[in-house]
Amino acid sequence: MPYPVAIIFDSAIEHNSALMQDFCERNGVSLAPHGKTTMAPALFRRQLRDGAWAMTAATVWQARRMRGAGVERVVIANQVVVPGEIEWLAKSLDEGFEVYCYVDSVEGVDIMDQTLERIGAARPLPVLLEMGISGGRTGVRTIADGLLVAAAVDRSPHLVLAGTSGFEGILGPLDGLSAQERVDAFLDQVVELTHAIDAEGWFESATEVIVSAGGSAYFDQVVDRFSHVNIDAPVRIVIRSGCYITHDDGSLHQASPMGETPRTAQRDRLTAAIEVWGVVLSRPEPGRALVGIGKRDASADGLLPVLKKIRRRGSTEIEEVSGDRVVEIHDQHAFLELEPTDSLSVGDLVGFGISHPCTTFDKWRAIPIVDDDYRVIEIADTLF
Repeated sequence: MPYPVAIIFDSAIEHNSALMQDFCERNGVSLAPHGKTTMAPALFRRQLRDGAWAMTAATVWQARRMRGAGVERVVIANQVVVPGEIEWLAKSLDEGFEVYCYVDSVEGVDIMDQTLERIGAARPLPVLLEMGISGGRTGVRTIADGLLVAAAVDRSPHLVLAGTSGFEGILGPLDGLSAQERVDAFLDQVVELTHAIDAEGWFESATEVIVSAGGSAYFDQVVDRFSHVNIDAPVRIVIRSGCYITHDDGSLHQASPMGETPRTAQRDRLTAAIEVWGVVLSRPEPGRALVGIGKRDASADGLLPVLKKIRRRGSTEIEEVSGDRVVEIHDQHAFLELEPTDSLSVGDLVGFGISHPCTTFDKWRAIPIVDDDYRVIEIADTLF
């Protein structure tokens, strides 16, 4: 292999996939993992094989790539307002592809309705009404605003309101409230919005009502709070964690319900599946080494990469290490802070754990999947 190289452990992704599916089955919820994390058909196939109900996409472009990779059901976790993209959704529905998207404004509903009317769409497009967070991302900010958008969907002959959704992952502590308290309050708003829409009869055209949230940090709370949805129609609770399949050695490991401090009933832990390996290029000072990985190879938007393993030049043995740390990362270099007596040498290989899989995967067009002895057994091509 040329270096740097990212690898994924087969045993870890198998463990993580089975663990998440067990969690969903125990709690009677469905999984639509966010495919933007990996954009890797080899991993999509494993997730669907292990029972994922759908894949989630952030964009129509991602949904198209997922469909091309054989995925049959996709949730687009954004409002779609580009006419050409709406036309693709309508065409895909006609061809038997099951696709949902979000709505969060009357203007967005009007664009969808007018586009679908213009092309004479044969089937109504199922949409989920998104609840948002003040000062946050997309989504309506109040129950009243949500009811205005839901009413607009109900008036459209080309749309059907299939459920509600939200994303709690951007919430942190604020004004004396913990992140967990703010997450619960937000999820309760999604439940309240769902009940308010149901009271108006605007879910009547849906065969089931989807209630969806759940990034990689609080999906246990989603299951708890959404269990309070109480309407007559069949309800499908859908969580959308994407990072669980590979997990990490950083911020997700600290925050996940199945991470460093498990919060789920089975108490088992997700396992970090990704390592990025680079070669020691320089030891210019006694307390410093430069390794050939950087922002072009590993995520740097969360915590810095974590030094985990070393293979000495000329050796086939891999040592697990701790103590030394990455203190800075540039485009092509990681700066290690070492004890002056540390024996790390130019030419040694260094393996790092990462934080935030999404922004590591998008650095690579192909990632080897390896067994526990680092033998390559498959290549995960990515579709970024």
